[in-house]
Amino acid sequence: MAGYNLYIERENQISVEEWLAVCEQDKSLSVQSTAIAVNPQTGEEIEVSTPNSCVWISPILKKKYSFTYSNGSVTLGTDKAQLKKAKKIAKILNAKVVGDEGEEY
Repeated sequence: MAGYNLYIERENQISVEEWLAVCEQDKSLSVQSTAIAVNPQTGEEIEVSTPNSCVWISPILKKKYSFTYSNGSVTLGTDKAQLKKAKKIAKILNAKVVGDEGEEY
């Protein structure tokens, strides 16, 4: 079963320039063009291209969260800490956070 995602989006698409400007202005976000994944069965590290993505490290949990830009919106996971950060980002972009089924958060 595929994971459930949330998205930062708005009626008129978010441009990659707007997105990267938010990432650069927010000191808690850092632009990341690649990510390292580990195969759980073999332990092999796999480098994955993640153009126009940003990483946020929760100051409380010290956990990394990815925000991935693609086709005018930003994809994120469902963790409560990440959702809270996503709502702040959405406000800056005059956007909203929605789920896979269109529900607003």
